[in-house]
Amino acid sequence: MLFNEKYGIAHINYNTGRIIIEHSADEELSGLEDNFEGLIRGFAKLCGGERESLGMEQYRVTTSPHEFIFQLDGIDGIVITVENMRKIDEIVRYIKDSLADINYNMLYQSTEYY
Repeated sequence: MLFNEKYGIAHINYNTGRIIIEHSADEELSGLEDNFEGLIRGFAKLCGGERESLGMEQYRVTTSPHEFIFQLDGIDGIVITVENMRKIDEIVRYIKDSLADINYNMLYQSTEYY
């Protein structure tokens, strides 16, 4: 359960590189798809990049300093998949820090991509 946060890490699988993201509902982002879009928008704003579709409900942010994919999964919901398993610890730290920034700035975030 999340308190005073929009997004958080629910589970990290260090064997597959899958990071399951939990989210709380609010007035603007109530559904799973809305929260998924909001998360990608938050990372894009943080990196100064754009969302890029990879097909099959998979996206990445063009200027992200690390390689990972945002995916909408039928079973796990919002999943971030790490591409380079040798850097998983570094990437997990980056994602945790980014989520903290996104949660902090969520009240002031516009709904457009840059």
